[in-house]
Amino acid sequence: MNAGRPVSRAELWWVLAAVALAVAPHATRLPLVLPGCFVAFASWRMLGAYGWVALPDAAHRALWWLLQGVAAITFALIYRHYQGQLGRDAGVALLTTLLGLKLVELRTPRDFYVTGLLTYFLVATNFFFSQAIPTAMYLLGVTVLTTAALARANAPPSVSGTACGWLAARMVAESMPLMVVFFVLFPRLPGPLWGVPTDSQEATTGLSDEMTIGRIARLGTSDEVAFRVDFNGVQPRARYLYWRGPVLWQTDGRTWRAGPLAQQPPPAVIARGTRYRYDIWLEAHGEHWLPALDALVYTNADGHLGRARELMAAQSVKRRLRYTVESATDYSLLEISAAERAAALALPSGAHPKTRALAQTWRTHDPAPGVIIDTALALFSQAPFTYTLLPPRLDGDPIDSFLFATRAGFCEHFAAAFVVLMRAAGVPARVVTGYQGGEYNTLSDYFLVRQSDAHAWAEVYLEARGWVRVDPTAAVAPERVSLGIGAFSERDGALRMLAEDGAAFAMWRATRQLWDSANYHWSQWVLGYNVERQRGLMESLGLQNLTPSALAAWLAGLISIPLGLLALFLLWSPGPRRTPAARAYASFCRRLARVSLARAPHEGPLEFAERIAVARPDLAVKARHIAELYAVVHYGDRSAALRALTLAVRHFRPRR
Repeated sequence: MNAGRPVSRAELWWVLAAVALAVAPHATRLPLVLPGCFVAFASWRMLGAYGWVALPDAAHRALWWLLQGVAAITFALIYRHYQGQLGRDAGVALLTTLLGLKLVELRTPRDFYVTGLLTYFLVATNFFFSQAIPTAMYLLGVTVLTTAALARANAPPSVSGTACGWLAARMVAESMPLMVVFFVLFPRLPGPLWGVPTDSQEATTGLSDEMTIGRIARLGTSDEVAFRVDFNGVQPRARYLYWRGPVLWQTDGRTWRAGPLAQQPPPAVIARGTRYRYDIWLEAHGEHWLPALDALVYTNADGHLGRARELMAAQSVKRRLRYTVESATDYSLLEISAAERAAALALPSGAHPKTRALAQTWRTHDPAPGVIIDTALALFSQAPFTYTLLPPRLDGDPIDSFLFATRAGFCEHFAAAFVVLMRAAGVPARVVTGYQGGEYNTLSDYFLVRQSDAHAWAEVYLEARGWVRVDPTAAVAPERVSLGIGAFSERDGALRMLAEDGAAFAMWRATRQLWDSANYHWSQWVLGYNVERQRGLMESLGLQNLTPSALAAWLAGLISIPLGLLALFLLWSPGPRRTPAARAYASFCRRLARVSLARAPHEGPLEFAERIAVARPDLAVKARHIAELYAVVHYGDRSAALRALTLAVRHFRPRR
């Protein structure tokens, strides 16, 4: 690009397209006024390029001051919206605004290059928010487009925009091997890829240490991934897939909370039978709990076990986390302290009068805990209770309203009502929240647990057996436990019509599994490629004992291989591809060479045509016509002349 000339309209469109596509993913994350300001700035610049409005410059000082005022107001809004925090969100907002302002004053090649480089940086900021495969593919396309814009600015007018695009794509593709080598072998820092903390304290959808009637019901239709589980060897049966989360002891009649018992040391567990070892890839959820299969006996996670042996992280989970767990599904928890027993029998004063009266009736009839439990489960299975993803509103006392009025609810309704019945009858009980089930991915051999698998169940304490899991939901909707909520919702929910077509439904499930399998491997080998995985790779290559200088030399030697192959390819590859006009003219010259009229290397097309006219007057008119067409096409880029040149050469048949 000539440093002295202004930026053309075509170049403006190129860089505007690249910047707009880099900003687009941020549009929903920024305050509404900022995307509006960016569109206004970009529109102002393009309207000015066509002369429809004036641009802020030395000739229009008032507009220049107006732009400064708008910039100051925008910066003040950013400062106020983010409360002075210069974190991830505020930084992206500021960069987006600066790019919009830069577009308004984009006039010189230097402005063009600065805008292009800032666009590359803005592309990278998108990874602070999402590292999913679609995000990576989209941003790869934006990178190619930005590179093509820079190539377009440095190419002669005769080179088409398509050629610039292919050149940019080839440059990015040629850089891929080097990028992979650096990604795999370059020494990594501890922490996640793109590990920038968020500015807000908002948590993503998930469970917490509280359960208010109706909250988990809103998760029943969520298809978001909660975590993935990769078993190392034997896998437990589906009915044992209870992923333990927060255990709730305290209630005010509507909301259940973990309470202070969650911070007390856990009791000993007596594990029997098979122990299952597995890796969990947990998505960020903003809370402290870490799901694990009952009953956890080992983990390498950075956290602690609560009193009910629930696993809690040391810090809130704000990024994707991987940890290893070993669990036993056949176990006993025999210990119960006085504080636990009191908490497991406590009910708020005056709450649930009808439920208490019913439980007292059962206890009067037969106080044996086993009989009371069977009676409660029989109530749910025999009375007209309904399992539904969208329970009706509960008026008044929620437990009494559920048991004696609506009788329709989600797992949390049944678990809370069951625990209240047990406590009112003198049986210690607590609510356990977490996830139940999971979809087995046959392609990659792992379980996928979604937010729709969120579940709540109960645990009761029996003197001879300790804490025992009781799932009252299984008494109402056994398929929810045996098949998982996916099968339940597919039978009765929005996928009913699709499920009626067996082939279409099978294709849909296979496609979904294939896509999730790709995401799983992406998370495992790209996003989850950390110091430990790199160390394991280095050990497999026998490089774990190399000094830093020796490792650097080995890395330089490895990098030199693809660079050397690329250099050989460039040296041995043919010269630049001929344009259609050049190919047609070369054919014209070859035909003349066959009649002893070879073109000299120094002869231009018109000079060559004059020599032909002297040597062969019968070819003078056609030769001069072809030479003039070639000159017009080659130096003027005229598409009509190209068609005429191609046709003229096709019919040019000199005779000896």
